[in-house]
Formats: sequence, C-alpha cells, structure tokens
Amino acid sequence: MSGSAGSGKTRLLIEVAEQLAGEHFECGWVRYGQALAAAEAAMTRRGRVVLIVDDVDASPRQQGDLADMLAMVARESTGRVKVVLCGREFTSWWSKIRAAMDPADHGVLTPAGRTVLAPSLADAADQMQQFQGAVRHYARYFERPVPVASLSSTTTAVSIAELHAAAAITAYVGLTGPVDLTTALSQLFATEEAWWRTNAAEQQPAIALPLPVLQRAITGAALVGADSMDQAVRRLAHLPGLTNRSREDLTELALWLHQLYAQRGGQWLDPHLPAYLADRYAALCVATHPGLPAALAAAALTA
Repeated sequence: MSGSAGSGKTRLLIEVAEQLAGEHFECGWVRYGQALAAAEAAMTRRGRVVLIVDDVDASPRQQGDLADMLAMVARESTGRVKVVLCGREFTSWWSKIRAAMDPADHGVLTPAGRTVLAPSLADAADQMQQFQGAVRHYARYFERPVPVASLSSTTTAVSIAELHAAAAITAYVGLTGPVDLTTALSQLFATEEAWWRTNAAEQQPAIALPLPVLQRAITGAALVGADSMDQAVRRLAHLPGLTNRSREDLTELALWLHQLYAQRGGQWLDPHLPAYLADRYAALCVATHPGLPAALAAAALTA
C-alpha cells in the first residue's frame, strides 16, 4: 500500500488490524530491525498471521532485514502468514529488496494486490461525509456525545490527516456548527501543548520550562531526533532557551521527550507522529521563532 504523507495509510492499517483481529487473525506490527524476528515468531503460531510493516521506505538500512523476512515467508508453504508493506512509494525499495533475495524465493512472492491511496479529498460532498463519519468514530472512542458539527466548505483539497485531525478535536472538545479546518487544527495543537505541560509536570517535575521552549524541543525531536540520550542532550543544547541549561536539566528533558510519544525504531529520539501534522506544526513553530531554523541546522550537524 502506498500513498503520500497525510493520505491515511497508518490510520487504514489500524482499522484493518482491528477488523482482522475479530476474524481470528493475529496481527503484528513489525518494528525497525525486527522483521526477521517477527517472521520467526509468526511461524510458531498455529493460526493465520498478518505482519504489517509501516514506513517501509523510511530507511534503506532495513532492506536486508525485510528481504530475510520475505524469504522466510516465501518458504512457508501453507500461506498462513501474510505481509502488508506500506510506504510512500514503491519504485525505489521494492526492487532492491527482491534483488537481495534468492530468485527462487522472490519468484513466489507475487503481490496479492496493491492499493494506492489518493493524496487528498477534493470533492466537498466527500469531505463532508468523511468528516461526519470520523466525528462519530472519535466520539465513540472518547466516550462523548456526538456533536452536531459540519466541516466548513473549502475550495481546496483536504488530506485525510487534516480531516481526521479536525474530526478528532471536534469530538474531543465538543465543537458544534461549522468547523473551520485551520481553526480546528489550531485547537488541536493547543490541546496537545496543554497536555505536554501537564505530562511534563507529572513525569519529570524538574522540567519547568515555558511553553515556547517546549515547542522548540518538540520540533527538534520531530525534525532532528537523536541516536542516543547523549546525542539528544548535545542537540537540545543548541535550541533557543536551552543553550544555558545544565546537562542534568537537558538529560531530564531528553528523557521526557523519549517517553512522550512512541519512537520509531532505529533512533533513540524520533517520535512516530503523523507526518503531515508534524510538518505543519513545525512550520508554525519556525515561523514563530525566527532563530529556530539555524539552531535546528546546528543541532542536526552535532554528532
């Protein structure tokens, strides 16, 4: 399955996994660097197994591991184990994975099908239908009444990520009437920022930082990341508001960032956030803090 950022790939995979679980499938999300181990675990199961590999094209370093996983699946004669590969594009990585395999193995791995998700919803009626369905879903998830709300008409295409984000905050805070997309996303970011401050106070009382500094730290974590705690500390020290903090304070901040969101495999600090929304938030932060781009560039060059 492929689709551009914000097209709803991961959201669709979550829905698929939930539905398959009700049909007596075991579904496993394959972590970075654990593809072969996931296949080995799947082979020990008696029933049907679906292995999901999201962001498959995020790093070329995992292609060898994926080739080993697919070779093992190819040699499993009963067909109990299926693999779903999901990324933004297929062109560059699929051929390289097969080239790393024995021809006898990749010869039996004919894809059962391929799904390409549209990048956005351009039709106003489709936008409205999708929005209202998503609001009902999130209202059930948050165990709240379904608000009477509608997406304000827009002449531009709307990504699935934007639409679901607007629907989620509509259900969460109970917005009613016409919901403007830009206003809804601003409300979403403000709600997330309030959660950061509450979470920081609960998890790491030593972190008493103003919101603008937390904004820069989150942006640095999402855009630059780090391979280790020590590297995270060194990189955070470049950000405005943190340049004069003690190593102890920066370590506490790094540990807080590490636990705040699920991290992608392969990096110690690399929050697995919806790319479209993370990029939008980062752009807003860069526009608000003029010195941030240079600080992020310096952080990225810090080993």
